[in-house]
Amino acid sequence: MVDGMEKKLNPGEVLFHEGDRGDVMYLIREGKIKITKGSGEDEKVLAVLKEGDFFGEMAIIDGSPRSAGAIGATPVSLLVIDKETFQAKIKENPLIHYVLETLSRRLRATDEQIRLLTIKSQERRVVAYIITKAKETGKKTDQGIAISPFSMENLAHLTGIEQSKIQIYTQNLEKAGLVKMLENTLVIKGVEDLDDYLRYIALKEKFEKI
Repeated sequence: MVDGMEKKLNPGEVLFHEGDRGDVMYLIREGKIKITKGSGEDEKVLAVLKEGDFFGEMAIIDGSPRSAGAIGATPVSLLVIDKETFQAKIKENPLIHYVLETLSRRLRATDEQIRLLTIKSQERRVVAYIITKAKETGKKTDQGIAISPFSMENLAHLTGIEQSKIQIYTQNLEKAGLVKMLENTLVIKGVEDLDDYLRYIALKEKFEKI
């Protein structure tokens, strides 16, 4: 058994939010934890974990942000396992280390594709993808945040949208001065502006229906 610290939560207390950076994983000793997506009225409960379940392992395998939030559903007692302890154990067997990293990448890719496909608007789906990639893998440059490689063909596969439509949506973003295409790289002037644009599209679609 891996050693670790103990942490307690009250019902409704947030352990971490979706998008937070994480360097520990958790084992539930007692109580229940809700795994959630979104917040407020848009919050969706993906799972309720109980005694003996573990979670948060993907963040310490590949260093990516938390893919979902975790909230106490009841009084909870957790065993906290830090990144160094966890990786020291799995690195004792290089094959297990490789398999876990590969599974983590596949799970994250699947989670992202499912999230995108639940967005009904095709334009919002494309913009949401760009925002996510900018936050997760974007690199800061003098011109903005660069996503490279950026492939419209790959984006069409992930979002289920025709490549010609994706090209139109990215051209609209370029005309608005929000992004710039450079061969196989997409440069984003500012993530905050893209967030605003995403909200603008949602409001526009909402009021066009009235």
